[in-house]
Amino acid sequence: MIFPRMLRPRHSRLSFAAAVSLLLITPRAQPLVFVSYLPPDEAAQGWIRLFDGTSRFGWTSASGEWQVNANALVSDPTQSDSLRTTASFSDFDLKFEARITGPAMLLLRADPESKPAQSGYTLSLNDGTIAGISGAAASSASSGWNTYEVQAEGTHLVASLNGKITADGKSTKNWVGYFEFAAPRGTRVEVRSIALKPLGLDPLYNGSNLDGWKAVSAPVPQSKSKLHLPIPGLSGKPKPPQNVTWSGQGTIHGAGGVGQLESTTAYDDFVLQFAAKSTGREEGTGIGMFFRGTPNQFDSGYLVGVDSATERELQDRKSFGIGGLVKLQKSRAASVNAGQYFTCTVVARAHRLSVWINGALVTDYYDSRPEGIYHAAAGPLGFRIQNDKATLDLRNVKVASLAKGPEAPPPPAPVVVAAPAPASPPSAAPVTVPMILPGQSPQEKAQQEQIRKLTVDALSAATPEDAVRINKQILMIDPGDMPAQQRLDKAQAEIDATNAQREQGRREEQASTAKLEANSARRSALVIETQDALLRGNVDEAQDRLNDAQRLGARGPEVDRLNTLIRSRIRNRLLLRTGLCGGGIIAFSGLLIFFWRRRGKAVNAYLVALDGVDKGKRYLLNQEVTHIGGVAMDGGKKNEVLVRDPDRQVSRFHCEVHKRGNNCYLIDLDSSNGTFLHSRLLQPGVAAKLRDGDKFTLAQSAAFELHLERREAK
Repeated sequence: MIFPRMLRPRHSRLSFAAAVSLLLITPRAQPLVFVSYLPPDEAAQGWIRLFDGTSRFGWTSASGEWQVNANALVSDPTQSDSLRTTASFSDFDLKFEARITGPAMLLLRADPESKPAQSGYTLSLNDGTIAGISGAAASSASSGWNTYEVQAEGTHLVASLNGKITADGKSTKNWVGYFEFAAPRGTRVEVRSIALKPLGLDPLYNGSNLDGWKAVSAPVPQSKSKLHLPIPGLSGKPKPPQNVTWSGQGTIHGAGGVGQLESTTAYDDFVLQFAAKSTGREEGTGIGMFFRGTPNQFDSGYLVGVDSATERELQDRKSFGIGGLVKLQKSRAASVNAGQYFTCTVVARAHRLSVWINGALVTDYYDSRPEGIYHAAAGPLGFRIQNDKATLDLRNVKVASLAKGPEAPPPPAPVVVAAPAPASPPSAAPVTVPMILPGQSPQEKAQQEQIRKLTVDALSAATPEDAVRINKQILMIDPGDMPAQQRLDKAQAEIDATNAQREQGRREEQASTAKLEANSARRSALVIETQDALLRGNVDEAQDRLNDAQRLGARGPEVDRLNTLIRSRIRNRLLLRTGLCGGGIIAFSGLLIFFWRRRGKAVNAYLVALDGVDKGKRYLLNQEVTHIGGVAMDGGKKNEVLVRDPDRQVSRFHCEVHKRGNNCYLIDLDSSNGTFLHSRLLQPGVAAKLRDGDKFTLAQSAAFELHLERREAK
């Protein structure tokens, strides 16, 4: 059997090149991050955030290493630092807050890539003046946070510092460019709350009809079957999609089919703002805003997603998220509130494409592909629906062209629509242009090989610092290497997070050390105050100061000596007061003691526990001082009567019973919950005489009864 020779595809090499190009531009999966939107009223007014408060997304370091700390961009005072936005603007209202420690400035409309390069306007952060713009008095920035505002409309620039106008004049020096903060070595600059509102945008939709717009139908899908049957309805030809119905009364509304609506004016570099609301009843609704496409051609140019997506859709690559560049970069946010209008801002200038959703930057992409695949030519702006179950509503569609360099932007060019070509077979579908790599010079090959080796080293870098260093080397060779820029930003973010964590630990350690030092100083001061109080004879004050010192952790021989001295003074004072207040009683007691001694009798004193686990136990008072408390011993001191109290209401050294001859006295030792004699709270340090049968309670937790027994002296 002879098999027919297989025909080799005519465009196999082109197909392979196309596949390689798709692999090169396919974005890697990136996790979603928390996106903080502006309030709806501010977003509807056109405001956007240039700094999200948590990362350097949307910024690039021209020199130095800027950090993100406490919701602010912070320069490194040990070196000259500059940081600029990746997006460019022409007319704007810019507001921000800054705190500076030396000379610093902000460049406005800076455009180093234009020919000739434009340095922009220099706004001094120290006094709010703009070099070359006069007409207002300068002001001085405070040492704290200062509020700045700059308005640029055409040739007219106005600046203010803390509400005071510092510059007001006209100049034709520059029309478009970046913002760049610059700080020389020795200056620390902190910037936060950077918000911008694009100005000078003209309505692209008049609010009443679709003048200036035209509808483009989707092509008939290519047939996948070559079977032709004579049966009606089973010919194998695909059914053409139903066209979208577009209306423009009050809002632009599209529904009921597949197609796109494009402007009759072409734009290449522009700022676009619009409010949109999209709905769909199934996954992958495929609603987007496109630009730099080919007139009258469906599915051309760049496409920005304007429909919400789930995390699963993002993972399955069914959607690039709201604000994402389809097939190029996923959005940092997946969705917004369903069924509500949101504001989208798109800034396109040369290779840099940036998208904001409700004021939050969600996409920042640099298209480094070569001409032919990278869309550079001007084209219509429009909106595309690729699912007949989806609807789209639009309002407040406004746009402004951006200048190419120092000159004023030209008016947008009308789209030139070619005459319709003869009808082609339904199988003539748009063909993806493959990427054809031109020949390289030996120097270019050497650079590519060096970049390849550095990329391998960057991917296997052991530390974020090594990753930053290697990726910077790659960017020095090829500034347009976006994967290297993304790796650099990721590594820098890790370094920023580590530095922030170290700074937090250092602050906590300093706070702990300061607290320990303050406690130590306070303890020393309290010990000195205790000594002074003893010298003045104020025993109560000395006792209070020493108690405070011990609560703060005062320990040592000096504290023990002062404690012993205070107790001795308290005992002496109590005895003295007892002698002065009850001299007669003491004399009478002395006579009785003398009489009893003459009669040869003595008194045995003991305590009986009335409750608790030791109920009924007797404690003989056979020494001069009997100590009662909740611990057996602590630091050389001990209690002869141990109270086992599960609730820990009894203090460690709660009270003492002093025996003088045949008399007993009860003294509270400044206990936490007090000592009660016949339900009466005793004053700390004041002696109370006990009689036979007297009952006293410790902290309402343990009770004792005193018994006196007379016996014959031996």
